[in-house]
Amino acid sequence: MQFSKIRALFAAVSVAGLMATSTVALAQETKTDLKAPVIAVIDVQKIMQESNASKGVSKSFETLRETYQKEISSLEDKLRKSEEELRKQQTVLAPDALATKRRDFEKQVGEVQKTVQSRKRALENALNEAMAVVHKNMVEVVADVARERGANLVLARQQFVLVDTQLDVTDTVMERVNKKLPQVALNVPKQ
Repeated sequence: MQFSKIRALFAAVSVAGLMATSTVALAQETKTDLKAPVIAVIDVQKIMQESNASKGVSKSFETLRETYQKEISSLEDKLRKSEEELRKQQTVLAPDALATKRRDFEKQVGEVQKTVQSRKRALENALNEAMAVVHKNMVEVVADVARERGANLVLARQQFVLVDTQLDVTDTVMERVNKKLPQVALNVPKQ
């Protein structure tokens, strides 16, 4: 009875050893099944700056920024005039009336500051959202190009000093992004 337990234990250890050996062999076999990397390189910055959609977004952003800047300059001019008038009235008005006018002026300054911050935030958010659309489309195009070329690794051009031009897919991606996404609207909520 003792002998049969030893024999069963030996059989179990042998099976476990065989399974471990086959697992190692399978793991080694799997390692050798890995494909050699097929690399593609893309200049992400170039696409994000020079694609038609990106240029359109930048142009819209600048136009809107200039419009906001004119509005803000106009508001600042009004504040300067109000401040100037308040200084002139310092000697004429009673202290209570002067304090009231000063509070009103400070309230106006606060409102202008809020307007400036609100416009700036809205413009930045709209820019970020529009550029995210460009980026998303670029990534989709890169995936398509990589699949077509059999690439299993796509690297950013900015990471390297020298790259073989045959690996660079930037021009192909740029062409397709321009075709797929000719423009993106800069959506700034009305204020």
